[in-house]
Amino acid sequence: MFRLSAIDAINPAFERMRSILFRPFRFNTWLKIGFIGWLAGTGSGSFNLNLPSSPGGGSSGTTGQDVERTIRTFFNEHLWLIVLVGVIGLLIGIGFVYLSCRFRFILFDSILQKDPKIGRGWRRYGREANRFFGFEMYFMVACGMALAVVVGLPLWRAFKNGVFKSDDPFPALFAYLIPIFVGAFLFVIIAAIIASLANDFAVPLLALDDATIGGALSTLQQMISAEPWAFAGYLGMKLVLWIAASIALAVVMVVIVLVLLIPGVIVAMLGVAAMKAAGPVLGIVVAVIGGLLASLLIFGVLMIATAPVVVFFTSYAFYFFGGRYPRLGAVLWPQPPAPVAPPPLVPPPPVPGVAPAV
Repeated sequence: MFRLSAIDAINPAFERMRSILFRPFRFNTWLKIGFIGWLAGTGSGSFNLNLPSSPGGGSSGTTGQDVERTIRTFFNEHLWLIVLVGVIGLLIGIGFVYLSCRFRFILFDSILQKDPKIGRGWRRYGREANRFFGFEMYFMVACGMALAVVVGLPLWRAFKNGVFKSDDPFPALFAYLIPIFVGAFLFVIIAAIIASLANDFAVPLLALDDATIGGALSTLQQMISAEPWAFAGYLGMKLVLWIAASIALAVVMVVIVLVLLIPGVIVAMLGVAAMKAAGPVLGIVVAVIGGLLASLLIFGVLMIATAPVVVFFTSYAFYFFGGRYPRLGAVLWPQPPAPVAPPPLVPPPPVPGVAPAV
């Protein structure tokens, strides 16, 4: 079994990416993997309610009392709408988290088998994905509580101390913002480390061992305790590779946009001419259809562009973890079958009347 370091796991991950995406090259494989990776990465949704700014401005300024009064009035007048939007947003977010967990195992199965098939992974790892979904929900609740302490508590203290009631609350509020930014930064780092370890290593333990989430996390904790610097090196190298991949992906997307810009402008000009000739109603229909087709084209290009990144980082986690987890390593480096011994030579039966040869 090969126990690869964070650097040694890069080359086999690239080789696995080439074998899946380029041997042979198929657009449907790229689209499938990009789509699976996109859904596997949508772990949570953010639904923000933008409050309107208080009236007034310019040289007259806005007092803290006006800001507080505007916020209270808005909440009092639109309470049910706020609750409804919040409930709908929460349900949509939970739905995306569930899909993310299911497609996380579909991605695991697709890269491990070198064959992206959604239905196979959906059927094979339903129970394991449900366990991971429970962990994700607990993790989100814990993150929400931590953010409430790190961000909400200092803001509440500032509100109770009357900072927002002054004519110029920003100098006094600045003293509260520094610990908020520091605490939020540390929170983001810790949450990202936990999420990365769970997605990269707990998923294989759940999938191949059929373990409970508690058992998988306990096993992972023992592995990290045995090699803390190896896992720290993995996280650091993954960050470096992620930055490099993000830059490369940004360059590729800019090139694609520039390539599609000229035909896009021509199609838009033809669409405007068709709208003027066909009338407003038919023109609106044509514009909507054209917008949908353009959105599908952009989405498809994005899926194709992100497919190598999805395959590489999933494979990178496989090869680093495979030498430390025998079940995964046995799939990555299958042992050749033992040679079959030839049958023993049996002398032919004696023929009656013929003396055996000496």
